[in-house]
Amino acid sequence: MTDYGQFCPVSKASEVVCRPWTPLIVRELLVGSSRFNEIRRGIPTCSPALLSKRLKELTLAGVITHEGPDGAYRLTDAGRELFPLIQSLGEWGQRWVRSDYGPDDLDPGLLLWDVRRYVDPKGLGNGRTVVQFSFPSMAPARRYYWMVLDGNEADLCLTEPGDEVDVEVTGDLGALTKVWMGDSTFRAALSEGSLMLHGRRTVTSRIPAWFGQHPVLAGIPKAG
Repeated sequence: MTDYGQFCPVSKASEVVCRPWTPLIVRELLVGSSRFNEIRRGIPTCSPALLSKRLKELTLAGVITHEGPDGAYRLTDAGRELFPLIQSLGEWGQRWVRSDYGPDDLDPGLLLWDVRRYVDPKGLGNGRTVVQFSFPSMAPARRYYWMVLDGNEADLCLTEPGDEVDVEVTGDLGALTKVWMGDSTFRAALSEGSLMLHGRRTVTSRIPAWFGQHPVLAGIPKAG
């Protein structure tokens, strides 16, 4: 780890937490990821080798544990105490260093994986519900995603699940990202035509409220 050579607690904490990718790994663990592949799915541009290295560093620092029959990564008390720090970092970023969502910032799989964590599996009704997300401007391999809601589970599928689609959300990836990040609303995107809904009225009418916005960042105004 980086050694700043100072006794200051800020320096010592930075040696552990401020390594590249480490805050994002902690974020993933805080929102419920526990398996290596789950963590990596939330930070897909981090190489497996580097992710493994950072997890080992966090284990040695006492921030996480990696033991037990399930081989899961879990936060220790020290790790869980990082929650307000990560939350405040996100809120600060929402105010001061927001992205204009260029092509390099937009990833449909990453966006929907994040959405999947927070949506209510029963928010569109009590039975099994399939929501298809279609992004016509994306390459074929990244054009279609399916979110399957069943009971208390919400799963994101990269291949067609085989069930009838109840509602299709079609449109611009940047527009959907802005909705999730609190820069716009679902209804505003529908009104301007950047997003469209197709399906049963009883389901489509619930989509804007069900999709919502990121629970940590939504509603935090951009400075200036």
